[in-house]
Amino acid sequence: RMTTSKAPNSAGVKQKSNVPLSAVIQPLAPNPGGYPDVPTVNFSSVGSVMRCKRCRTYINPFVIWGSNGRSWVCNLCGASTETPNAYYAQLDENNHRTDRYERAELSQGVVEYIASGEYMVRPPQPPVYLFVVEVSYTAVSSGMLRCAAATLLHTLDRLPGGERTQIGLITYDSSLHFYNLAAASPTMLTVAEVDEVFLPLPEDLLVNVHERKEQLVALFEKLGAMHQDNQAVEVALGPALKAGYQLIQHIGGKMHVFNATRPSVGEAKLRNREGDQRRDAKGPSLLQPDVDFYKTLAVDCTKQQVSVDLWNLSGAYADLATLGQLVKHTTGHVHWYPGFSDAVMGEKFSRDLQWNLTRDQGWEAVMRVRASRGFNISAFHGHFFIRGTDLLALPNIDEDTSFAVEIGHEESESANQACCLQAALLYTTSGGERRIRVHTMQVPITNALTTLFEAADVDACANLMARIAAEQALNSRLLDGAEKLQHACMELMRAYRSLCPPQAKGTNQMLLPESLKLLPLYVLGLMKSSVFTPAPEVRADEHSAVLYALANMSASMSTALIHPRLFQVFPAAAAIGALPAPLPLTAQGLLSTGDRKSTRLNSSHQ
Repeated sequence: RMTTSKAPNSAGVKQKSNVPLSAVIQPLAPNPGGYPDVPTVNFSSVGSVMRCKRCRTYINPFVIWGSNGRSWVCNLCGASTETPNAYYAQLDENNHRTDRYERAELSQGVVEYIASGEYMVRPPQPPVYLFVVEVSYTAVSSGMLRCAAATLLHTLDRLPGGERTQIGLITYDSSLHFYNLAAASPTMLTVAEVDEVFLPLPEDLLVNVHERKEQLVALFEKLGAMHQDNQAVEVALGPALKAGYQLIQHIGGKMHVFNATRPSVGEAKLRNREGDQRRDAKGPSLLQPDVDFYKTLAVDCTKQQVSVDLWNLSGAYADLATLGQLVKHTTGHVHWYPGFSDAVMGEKFSRDLQWNLTRDQGWEAVMRVRASRGFNISAFHGHFFIRGTDLLALPNIDEDTSFAVEIGHEESESANQACCLQAALLYTTSGGERRIRVHTMQVPITNALTTLFEAADVDACANLMARIAAEQALNSRLLDGAEKLQHACMELMRAYRSLCPPQAKGTNQMLLPESLKLLPLYVLGLMKSSVFTPAPEVRADEHSAVLYALANMSASMSTALIHPRLFQVFPAAAAIGALPAPLPLTAQGLLSTGDRKSTRLNSSHQ
C-alpha cells in the first residue's frame, strides 16, 4: 500500500511536497471477503522461475515484450532477457502477450511461485512450537498457567502442519523444568543449576504432535496441578531462553515465552528501573534496553531460524523495553496483559493465543524489496534482522505482520514514466512447500506538487509517520518521537499551503487537500494516545508494548489505534449478527443516563 499513488520524478519535488514516498507491505495479508486466493504458479515446465538476468526481478504484468515475444525488458532495471521456448507466446497488435489473461504472473499484481530446489539450502522446515512457560507463584495464582495450558490443549488438533508439526515444553521458576515426552507417561525433570544450562534429555524433549498426542494431552491436562502448590517467587527467564534456544536451534521454529515476573535469577536478570529513575519527558528514557543479553540472543536465534513471541502477563514493572528485543530482531510480537487475572482477561488471552497459533504463517523466510531504476529503498521499518544491505531475515512471518519501506531517488530526475516496486518473500509453508510470494505495484511519475497531494493515502502516510516517530522514541525519548511526528505533519501542511492561492492563505482555516484532511487529526490522536504521551499514569511497559506493536501494524490497524472506532451496541433494534455502522468519535455521539441498560454507545479500540 503506497503512501501516494503518484511518485515524484525527483528528490527536489519530493522535498518540496513533504509527502512521504513509501510503501506498507503485508506479505501474507488475508484476502478481503469475495476476493479469490492468491494464484499459485509452477514454472517446472519452463525449468525455473522467470527472472531478470541482471537485477533478478520476477516477471510481472508490467514488463515490456519485444521481438514478437522472444524477449522481455525488465520494468525495474531495463535489461532485456530472452524468453525460453517453453514460455513463448505471440504478441497482439498492442505488444501484449496473447495468453496474458491465462497466466496469473502476467495479469495479477500478487502471485505465489512454487520454488525449485535452487531456493533451498536444506529440506523444508517442519512447524516447530516450543512453549517456555513461567510456573512461579505469581503465574499460578493469577491463573496464567491454567489458562495457557487449557488453551494449548484446546488448540493441539488445530496446529498447522499436520503430521509434521513438533512441540516442546519448558517451564521455569528459579529452576528449569523439562518434560520427557517420549516416555509412555510424561515425566518432569528439574534442573536447579541455572548458571550452566544444559538439556537433560536432548533427544526426547521435542516430539511429533501426531506421534505423541496422548502424552501431550496428558501433560497439558495436569500441568496446572503439577505446579499448583509452587511458592517460588524468583524466576530464571534468561537460562530458560538459552535452554529453549539449545533445544530447537538445529531445526528452527517458534518459541512462545510466557512471562509473569521480572527475571530475577541467573543470567539476564533485570532490575526495577521504574522505581529509581524519573519518569518526566526530559528524564532518562526507560524505553531503551537495560542489558544486551536479549538482543544478542535474538540475533543468534535469527541465524538459526528461531522466532520469539513474548506473552507478558505481569502486574508489576516487567521492563518490556529490554524483553522486547527478543521479538524485534526475530519477527515476533509482544503481547501485553498488565495485571493479568484469569477471571477478567482469560478469555481474551485464550483467543489471542489460539489465533496466534492457528493463523496462516511462513517459516524460515527472507524478503527483498526492489525498486525501479532511478529509485532505491532507503530505509526499512518493522521487526526483522537485515542480512547484507537489503535482505530481511524473517524466521517466522504471519498474516498480521507488516513492514514499511521508504523510497529514495538515485538520480536528480527520473526519465521513466512510472515507478515500480516489487516485494518478494521466500518462505516455507506450514505444509512443507517452499514458496515465493511476489507483490508488484506500479505508479505513474509526476512533477506536479498538487498531483502528489491529491494522490496521497492518509492511512499509509500516518502509518509510516507513526513508525518513524516510534523508532525515534525507542532510540531516545518519547518527547523526541512526538516532536518528529508533529514536525513531519506541519511541514507537509506548510508545503500545501504555499501552493494555495493568495486569497485562501489570508483565511484562518487549515488548508489541506481532500486526501489528507484527516492527517492532523490522526497525528494529534497519536500524540495524545498512550504511544507518546508522557503522562505519569502511562507506565513505561505500556509505552514499550504499544511501540513494539505499532512497528508491526498494517495501515488499517494503526489507524484504529490512532483513532478508535465508535459503534452503537444498543438498542437491540439492529439485526443480530450484523456489524453496526461506525459513528463519529465525538462527545456529542455519546448518550448515557447513568442506567447501565440505557447506555447507548460503546467504543471499540482495536
